[in-house]
Amino acid sequence: MSRSVEHETHDVTGLVDSLLEQGLAAGATDLHFEPTDDGLLVRVRVDGQLIDYQSVPLRLANNVITRLKVLASLLTYRVDIPQEGSLQWRGDETAQQDSAIDLRIATFPTIRGERAVVRVFAGVSGLQSLDMLGFTEEQSATLTRAVARPAGLIVVTGPAGSGKTTTLYALIRHLTLHHAQRSVITLEDPVEQRIDRVTQVQINPHGELDYERCMRSLLRQDPEVILLGEVRDARTARIALEAALTGHLILTTLHSADPAETVVRFLDMGIAPYQVVSALTNVCAQRLLRETCRACGGTTRSSCPKCLGTGYAGRTAVAQLVCMDEPARRLILQHPTTSQLRERFKQQGPDLAERARRMVVNGLTDEAELTRVLGVDSEAEVGNGKQRDDSIGTCDGERTVG
Repeated sequence: MSRSVEHETHDVTGLVDSLLEQGLAAGATDLHFEPTDDGLLVRVRVDGQLIDYQSVPLRLANNVITRLKVLASLLTYRVDIPQEGSLQWRGDETAQQDSAIDLRIATFPTIRGERAVVRVFAGVSGLQSLDMLGFTEEQSATLTRAVARPAGLIVVTGPAGSGKTTTLYALIRHLTLHHAQRSVITLEDPVEQRIDRVTQVQINPHGELDYERCMRSLLRQDPEVILLGEVRDARTARIALEAALTGHLILTTLHSADPAETVVRFLDMGIAPYQVVSALTNVCAQRLLRETCRACGGTTRSSCPKCLGTGYAGRTAVAQLVCMDEPARRLILQHPTTSQLRERFKQQGPDLAERARRMVVNGLTDEAELTRVLGVDSEAEVGNGKQRDDSIGTCDGERTVG
């Protein structure tokens, strides 16, 4: 749905403001300004997918990139190096102070000129509860019980762009609302949402302020709950588990496909099985599925303004949440294979693929989206194929680490 900026304009400031405002209004999480032979292609990422949005003529392309660099306080005369900066966007001058949106602008030199990407970070108003994200009632209840404990390790896992950080923010928001007396500190790269009553630290993984150094120093700041943006290596994993074993509640993410792979990843990092079973309390594997557009039903894709012609509007989480019950702990102590763990965890409830298939049966999404995200065939039978079942089983034998 690419449109061209046809009329002559010298107001590059107004053009950039308009592009940002239109992109934000469309619900974009990223805006791409990509140089081409003819000018600048503006694409927006909505519901995880890039959509051609507008074309800026060649005569304005460099000025648009320069304006973005000015907004982010970057060096306009350096066009040969990557640069990163940020700003708080308020739109017009009448906008309220609390309506500011954090934007991060990154530029990169290419053979056709500089490329820029604007990343949108939601403000406090963008924080959502677990049930708003798509979790079932049982899953939401299990997670809120888990964060009410004094200690333990909760891992949210999935590929990039699967909503892991959003889920962690929802859990932190629950803590600030229902357990305000607890000290909460986050270590993030980058900080995506600002939360009141939470100490947030932005990590520089390429500098001295990395995850490992921060975690070791942070334990002397009397924290009770620590959000660790990501477990990236064995050293960080070891520190996170040690913190959970010494009376802290740790919330973190890991790049793995499902709960079984998460456990195996920890074991492959050299973490002793007894430490895994003692610290790990819950693993939540999730993906984001685009929902079928209710305005056009996914059929009139070329003209629907609601879905920008994609056939989808909005995304919802599909998740498999497992608890470290006693049978799972005993199995982990035996150094199980991934397949053995998957069979064990399926006894607690449906896996990701089965839950996603049920969403297709219920009309929330379609087969093409299921194949795109999970690579599975939604026509495979799920129970009787007609009834919706949101149960995830129980977590008998759970214990509090501390």
